[in-house]
Amino acid sequence: MTTARSNDGARSGAVVKGPDLFADHDYRPYVRLSDTTHPFSDEEALYAAATTTQRAVAILLSDDDFETGGLPRETYVNPWTIVPIRDADIQYEEGRLITATTDTIARAAAGYLGIR
Repeated sequence: MTTARSNDGARSGAVVKGPDLFADHDYRPYVRLSDTTHPFSDEEALYAAATTTQRAVAILLSDDDFETGGLPRETYVNPWTIVPIRDADIQYEEGRLITATTDTIARAAAGYLGIR
């Protein structure tokens, strides 16, 4: 299920369809990790890349991880791949993750930056 972008996109945990910065595809799903405390939060946010490629330390998203919406294929989040994306480049919000899953992804991302 895809929904149009909402003005509530500043909430972390949004799963969005954005530009594919890593392969030759039209788009890729991302999980928003930043919130309104991010500088320029009215223009851009920090996202963890998602993929259909299974990796040992990637985080699998199941249907239970979604508060709303979802993705059509088995999807894994790579918490070591964090990118800034401008709001104007986000196409759709695919859904929202539950807080516990968003926190798991954010903690894993912080771990790759040496934060324990």
